[in-house]
Amino acid sequence: MRRSFINARVDEMQALCEKHGVALPAFARWGEKDFRAAPDASAFIAARGLGWNVVEFRPGAFATDGLTLFTLRMGDWRDLETKRGRLYAEKAIMSLDGQRAPHHYHVVKTEDIVNRGGARFVVELFKVDSLGEPTKERFRVVKDVSVLDLGAGDQVRLEPGESLTLEPYVAHAFWAEGGTALAGEVSLANDDRTDNYFLPPLAPPGPIEEDAPKRRVTVRDYRRI
Repeated sequence: MRRSFINARVDEMQALCEKHGVALPAFARWGEKDFRAAPDASAFIAARGLGWNVVEFRPGAFATDGLTLFTLRMGDWRDLETKRGRLYAEKAIMSLDGQRAPHHYHVVKTEDIVNRGGARFVVELFKVDSLGEPTKERFRVVKDVSVLDLGAGDQVRLEPGESLTLEPYVAHAFWAEGGTALAGEVSLANDDRTDNYFLPPLAPPGPIEEDAPKRRVTVRDYRRI
């Protein structure tokens, strides 16, 4: 993935957030100099995985298998045992028309997927067992204030303002339908490195080709700052 491409996707998502009245925090506009000038804040951001992430789930297939995300807040998942502290997280997600996040599930995290604005947002679901194997089991999910009884492979369409609650071991894929969607995730604090189980597993991301100045820092850059 090229740096110029990452810059363009970040600009596109910032414009989408402004269009739908979703204000991102000040560090969304930080460049590398800002990170280096605020080492304590930068360490906090990196430890929590906050900030920008432009994801390609299949190499070279961002248009169909990718997302642009910004993590606004993330508690420390290690505090979950104490039941005290900042036990929640929030992300903003830009999904282009037909752009898909592949099926994945969580073991710890419960999350709400929210359509913040734009196009319809589609979520496809099925249950997995304790080993992560898909099942034919029926299950229930909450859409806003309604309980839905679903079977494997059912889809739920979210209009702007609607949300869907996903509990552990409910595998889900999602995509925008009919245009670009600004989605959100409100969830339990979690460690994205250890509580995202993709079906099938993803290959590690390739290196970033530095063909342009780094206007915004992403989560993949933190180790080098």
